[in-house]
Amino acid sequence: MKRTAARRPARKPRRKPPAAAPQAPRDADPLAGSALRPLLERYCELAGVKQAALGPDHAELRLPSAERPFFRDRDRLRVAFSLDALERDPDAEIAVLGSPFVSQVVEAIRARAARLSLGLIAPAAPPSSDPEAVEPTLPVRDGTIKRRATRLAVHPVGRLVARVVLRAGAGVEEAVVETDVYDLSAGAPVGADLAAAFLELEAGRVPPADPAGAGAAAVPAREAGELLRLLLSHLREKAAERVATRRAAAEQELAAELGRLDRYFESVVKEQTNPEAIATVSALAERRRAEEIRRSQVKAVVHPLQLVEAAVLMQRAEWHLESVRGRRAMFAAQRSLSGASGWSLACPQCGRPPAMLVICRHDHCGCDACSHRCSVCGEDFCADHGTLECRVDGQPACDEHVQVCPSCRLEHCTAHAGACAEDGHAACSACLAPCGSCGREVCNRHAQRSHADAPKGSRRLCAACLRYCEGGTNEPVGVDEVAPCATCGKSVCTAHQAVCAVDEQVHCSPHLRRADRSRRLVCARHRAACAEEPAALFASDEVAACPICGRGTCELHRAACGYCGRRVCTADLSAESHRCATCAELAAVSDPPEAVVTAALAAAGGAPQASRRWRMARDKSHLVVEVDLGRKRTAVVTLRHEDNVADGVVHHT
Repeated sequence: MKRTAARRPARKPRRKPPAAAPQAPRDADPLAGSALRPLLERYCELAGVKQAALGPDHAELRLPSAERPFFRDRDRLRVAFSLDALERDPDAEIAVLGSPFVSQVVEAIRARAARLSLGLIAPAAPPSSDPEAVEPTLPVRDGTIKRRATRLAVHPVGRLVARVVLRAGAGVEEAVVETDVYDLSAGAPVGADLAAAFLELEAGRVPPADPAGAGAAAVPAREAGELLRLLLSHLREKAAERVATRRAAAEQELAAELGRLDRYFESVVKEQTNPEAIATVSALAERRRAEEIRRSQVKAVVHPLQLVEAAVLMQRAEWHLESVRGRRAMFAAQRSLSGASGWSLACPQCGRPPAMLVICRHDHCGCDACSHRCSVCGEDFCADHGTLECRVDGQPACDEHVQVCPSCRLEHCTAHAGACAEDGHAACSACLAPCGSCGREVCNRHAQRSHADAPKGSRRLCAACLRYCEGGTNEPVGVDEVAPCATCGKSVCTAHQAVCAVDEQVHCSPHLRRADRSRRLVCARHRAACAEEPAALFASDEVAACPICGRGTCELHRAACGYCGRRVCTADLSAESHRCATCAELAAVSDPPEAVVTAALAAAGGAPQASRRWRMARDKSHLVVEVDLGRKRTAVVTLRHEDNVADGVVHHT
């Protein structure tokens, strides 16, 4: 809460409004009885905004230069407090909740008038002559109580004005609400007589007293954050009925919307036949249901607008408390000297009348309703120094024995703490579980569950044992369920594995294709094409290189040469003679190389003779040699280049 306005000196009572500006009649003012119009008047007084009445429900505001940025840099504007006034002046701003004018006023108040100090409420009663009249009969849990002293002190009292916005589904509700008058140091609501004196001082019907005549030390108010939590809890109680109404309406709207979604997605699922499409639609339906449920939850946004405070002279009776563990705290009762109410005993933490006093381990005093006992060390603590519920067993734990699990982001006690094997960080025992593959204890943040259709079913897997199958839809599987792809090295589970028909190694689906003719699966490395049918896909063992031209051809486009016996492509084979192009080019050689003669005769089985005739021809892979063996017998020997190794021999008669 922003505190910008300084405490003002004692002021005179407000003057009565002039006759030209009568109070708005209740039936003409839609805000009659609400806190908005008095809040606007207090803002105008503090910020120096001049008001000119144009009617009982119509006014003109003249803004100083410091306030103009909040109102779109306008120096004056007209405000209508009823629909009748708006009809008479269509250019006026309507002062209703949710209007742009009210939003501008709220921003101006929060920036420039967040605190209104009224001064000291005049005492109306003398101090009690019998301080022993108040004696606490409250028990102290595991401790004792000792009387200290009675003294006078000045307590701050006040109330908070806030704007509350309730959102649930498509509905938005806005209201300006006020808390009751609270003792800002004790944290308890004041009596009815003191609250009435506070309202009289706020309305200007009584003047503030001189603070110098109080003759007592001031008791400081609570910290701003603690005080804001206390007053907001009271606002929550006052808005409980409104929140319940909004929640009931949101639940009805949610039921109707969920029924509409169920009918829509049910009709969509009936139109699907593919199991994957049905699963996709079902997942979308669940996500939309979750979104609607989340959107229909009631959310309250509270904007603190102004803290109106005053000072009051109190008579305080104080006691010392001491626990068996040596913890010390102080408890006080107070009686207002500005009213007729008696002594008030309230819990310093929650402000409610205590049934038992409890000493916090941080030397605070609380009651049994707002204090708890640590399930680890057994010491008492207040709500600000621990957690009320361990995430694992639901038991309270003090701030020394409470931790926040980095996995679930929830608080847990040290008795249910463990360590994640992934990087050694702490985690609650509810988030730790063994990996289904290696057995290490890992937290939920470093673990993932495999699908039920995985080869080994649904399992919890740590990051070291987690793999994503490339053969399916990238689903998580265990390291003991996969094999690496021989092409890219990515993991493929046993349920989606396929092997190449040539090398019989595992490959993922993007690297396997079926041969067009044999329908065998082949990887990218073992794919081939036929020179006579380039658009078709073949396995590498289904295509062989033609020994004449060197081009790869399939079995359908190869045939055996009737002379040398080699299988050559049909393009290099004569259909009439059934001889290949190399055999058709055999030419006589008078002096063949000695190595060729030796290799050819060894393959043909003949003896060397000087009168023997030789014919030879060369192509891309072989040297074809025709040897005359006599008696009208010949042998055709094919020798591979360079090493002169016989690759085949065919005898002819």
